[in-house]
Amino acid sequence: MLALGVAAGTALPQDAPPTRPTDPTDPTDPADPADPAEQGPRSVILVIGDGMDDSIITAARNYSLGAAGRFALDELPFTGAMTTYGLELGPGPDYAIDYVSDSAATASAWSTGRKTVANRLSQGPSPAADVPGDDHQTVLEKFRAAGRLTGNVSTAEITDATPAAAASHVNARECQGPRDMATCPRARKSVSGKGSIAEQLVDNQVDVLLGGGLDRFTQPLEDASETVLAYATSTWGYRSVTTETELEAITDLSDGPVLGLFAPSNMTPKYLPLVATPPPGSGSPTTRCEPADTGAQPDLATMTQTAIDLLDNPEGFFLQVESAMIDKQEHDLDICGAIGDVESLDETVEVALDYQRTHPDTLVIVTGDHAQATQIVRNVEHGRQTATLRTADGDPLTVAYSTDLGDADHTGTQIRVAAIGPGASDVTGTIDQTELFDLMIGGLPGT
Repeated sequence: MLALGVAAGTALPQDAPPTRPTDPTDPTDPADPADPAEQGPRSVILVIGDGMDDSIITAARNYSLGAAGRFALDELPFTGAMTTYGLELGPGPDYAIDYVSDSAATASAWSTGRKTVANRLSQGPSPAADVPGDDHQTVLEKFRAAGRLTGNVSTAEITDATPAAAASHVNARECQGPRDMATCPRARKSVSGKGSIAEQLVDNQVDVLLGGGLDRFTQPLEDASETVLAYATSTWGYRSVTTETELEAITDLSDGPVLGLFAPSNMTPKYLPLVATPPPGSGSPTTRCEPADTGAQPDLATMTQTAIDLLDNPEGFFLQVESAMIDKQEHDLDICGAIGDVESLDETVEVALDYQRTHPDTLVIVTGDHAQATQIVRNVEHGRQTATLRTADGDPLTVAYSTDLGDADHTGTQIRVAAIGPGASDVTGTIDQTELFDLMIGGLPGT
């Protein structure tokens, strides 16, 4: 059993003393007051690969660049390992460990600095799934409270677990729109709750919201007076865009925040699917991934560049970006879809690093939320379901999915975390997701 708040890796209380030295006479002191970049980050860009562990990074690198190639995410100067465990439901204050957690609990961990149970968003644990936990303020909310701009970008529905954890609080991740509230009755606005995830995202006045999930926002509010989308525009002044061309026309935030919803549900992966099958498996030593038709959707790098351009200001900003289809395509045994989203994430990392080079007081963190089932194996007989591709080296690469038949699921291994900018050296060694919270808010007043 774990006593909540005392496990190794759990974030310290907000009023805990700093753990880094602060003696300006010490030449080894990383907190040199003469260097503004060491006073904590002015801005934070957090790039998340959902389900991105070292196995899928390696598979994507082999396929895209060859075994000796290097992604931009491989070049960040500080790299460590990160644990991703969560908690089990129970009476507390001691909670059993959930060694294989989900995106809701893991995203809540870095968002709030606290562990929670699977399926829950930025709320603490509780005795039962339908009993809400305590709401905990997120990094995004802290930046907003400090008067800084905020953004949230994803290739999934913007109401999906990872982006939702940044700016909503609810006991069940499926409560994405007003019609989806069956498992979150206490969150309904009619009983003084905060509403669905879609409602909470706009109520939190996130300055830039970009992703999929249009169907969640076209649902009517609980009182049927208007849709969530109409509420966002009429109450909070959001400007709604649904294509890349419309997004390109937005050049600043002077006319209000931006809500870009580019697909009814999740956005389209970069490549057409190649789904693993039982041996002899799918694909072949000559198979390459085929591009998908993404229509009028912007890619992740374009959304990220636009978000940075809109958020850039002297006071700083917080931006979370998720390459979501890595995990979703891995669940579906689709190696090409997953590889394509790793490629998209890496293009996005390049965008973030370009900004960081001219803004050294910006902290860029690149990591995942949990591990997945993809494994690189010797041949098609070494997995329950396999797929084979020709890599950039010209050689065959076989991957296997063996956690389930016809599906794949998360695993509990530690994952990579890498960073550059103020405080980046704190991600070396082995850390926990909750420790990212303190690192990201380190430049805010009073933290």
